[in-house]
Amino acid sequence: MTLPAWVAPQLATLVSAPPVGDEWVHEVKLDGYRMLTRIDRGRARLLTRNRQDWTDHFTSVAEAAAALPVKEALLDGEIVVFDAAGVSSFQALQQAAESGRALTYVAFDLLFVDGRDLRGEPLIARKKALARLLRGRRGRLRYSEHFDAPGQSVYERACKMALEGIVCKRKDAPYVSGRGSSWLKVKCMARQEFVIGGFTDPEGARADFGSLLLGVHEPDGRLVYAGKVGTGFTNATLATLGQRLRRLEQRTSPFAPDGPRPPARGAHWVKPTLVGEVTFTEWTRDGLLRHPSFQGLRDDKPAGQVVRERSHAPSPPAGRRIAGGSDAPVQVAGVRLTHPDRVLYPEQAVTKLALARYYEAIADWILPHVTGRPLSLVRCPEGQRGQCFYQKHVGAGMPEDVARVRIREGGGATAWYPYVEDLAGLVALSQIGVLEIHPWGARVGRLERPDRLVLDLDPAPGVAWARVVEGALAVRALLGDLGLVSFVKTTGGKGLHVVAPLRPAAGWDALRRLGERIGAELVRRAPDRYTINPLKAARRGRIFVDYLRNLRGATAVATYSPRARPDAPVSMPLGWSDVTGKVRPEDFTLVTVPKQLRAVRKDPWSDFFSVDQAITARTAAALSPAAGPSPALPRRGRAPSRPGRSGSRAGRT
Repeated sequence: MTLPAWVAPQLATLVSAPPVGDEWVHEVKLDGYRMLTRIDRGRARLLTRNRQDWTDHFTSVAEAAAALPVKEALLDGEIVVFDAAGVSSFQALQQAAESGRALTYVAFDLLFVDGRDLRGEPLIARKKALARLLRGRRGRLRYSEHFDAPGQSVYERACKMALEGIVCKRKDAPYVSGRGSSWLKVKCMARQEFVIGGFTDPEGARADFGSLLLGVHEPDGRLVYAGKVGTGFTNATLATLGQRLRRLEQRTSPFAPDGPRPPARGAHWVKPTLVGEVTFTEWTRDGLLRHPSFQGLRDDKPAGQVVRERSHAPSPPAGRRIAGGSDAPVQVAGVRLTHPDRVLYPEQAVTKLALARYYEAIADWILPHVTGRPLSLVRCPEGQRGQCFYQKHVGAGMPEDVARVRIREGGGATAWYPYVEDLAGLVALSQIGVLEIHPWGARVGRLERPDRLVLDLDPAPGVAWARVVEGALAVRALLGDLGLVSFVKTTGGKGLHVVAPLRPAAGWDALRRLGERIGAELVRRAPDRYTINPLKAARRGRIFVDYLRNLRGATAVATYSPRARPDAPVSMPLGWSDVTGKVRPEDFTLVTVPKQLRAVRKDPWSDFFSVDQAITARTAAALSPAAGPSPALPRRGRAPSRPGRSGSRAGRT
């Protein structure tokens, strides 16, 4: 297999205590710069978690990595500096150039090596291969040891040694890009990044500034004041940071006026582009930091991604009953499920508890596709055979584990939309009978910049599956001609979705136009096989190429989401080599998918979040506009098709 240019790193979820069980191993949480090391025929590149090339920053580490006995490899690890006690220190890393301390790359995972993709292998197998590769190396490169002991004892020992914390990893889990539940982090003290939005006048002997005014972003993009920090600075940091702050000064405060108030007296405001790492003891009830201490600037992390970190309780054993009889409440992922034995899918005897356990089993696979996105939900409180309804706004009874974001809709009105941040949010959706999850094509905080193009191939009754496969391959070829890599998945119905991940650069209009032109090109080539007209009369014997999924507020069913249909089907990602007449949508259900994922271990969409591509003016102009007038567009925010026994089923896939 060809060594990829980039893979989005796997991230750890913050929890309040280590998980229990012998399926976990534990590593020391490092305090440095997260870095992927790509080695290709004697050359090494160091890439940050946001794909910035920092090879020139750490040439000594890159040279050591290039000398490893491999033709090509991709390692995951962290650049650190160890202090006199042998503890990684971010402040020491910041001062490394001044102090002359040696930089060390501590590697904790191996993703590729000499043509082998290891991401689908269990963590323990990947670490064994990494240990062999780094055997005997203790200079610039070092292997991250792990502890196969109870997590609580490892955590307590780490805190006694004044370490930042530990990272707990499932032994049998594959490497999955994004934040999931198989990597957990437990901190000995509170610590995170903050956006610097201002500074105060110098105090005492200081000549540069007194304190930094800090903030975090809310889900709707507002920067909210979080407190000030005036300790932890060296003289060199004060001078360097003071110069940078003065270049960024502006007249107005960047903090939201409806949040905590920063001090006005002696305050100077700056453009909120710098990010600082800060330790503190706790958050106050007013949302401010208590006893903060500055650790250093984080030039590797964009300010727009800085939010308040919230810890969650680690998941207890799945489905632990709280009390009572057979239908007594249970807890899954820390969420209380009432009536867990209520049957949601009668044909498969899938209960509410089974649906929650499904999400727990596939959390690392589904979470990257749904977290941080406004959701439209299909709720069936009495199960798939009962009355179902569509919900896109937060209403009474929405669980606390489901987050909210205010979105401006057509006409200028605003409404609260639900979204999930973690596994607890998904399980909470199962508690209220959600059987389908339909995310937006954009994330909370950048709603006007979509990051995926979805083309829904929806066959009319009687159209053969082979024709749908043919259509998906044709869409893939058209996108390929435009230089866009695409992925494919079943819809949980009779169709396929072709999805192209995008850098969030172009707006919704550009996305819709591109989707329409691709559909129109298919119609031009084979008008007897395809249509972009949603009217039923125009779709007879054809495949409807639904590009309207790319309107602002429109949605498409989530990857790995179940559907509110008989047989409990799931929208399943496929590799392009699997898109044949042999693989059919009915092969993937709530019952079969967890077993299939355990068997293959490799996500066919594992590279989805690593693709770096965007719609450009050249891309948008590459296909000629559709001939003739476009079909009338529906209202923004079109609902997914009604899955119940009554109501229209037009546009069903």
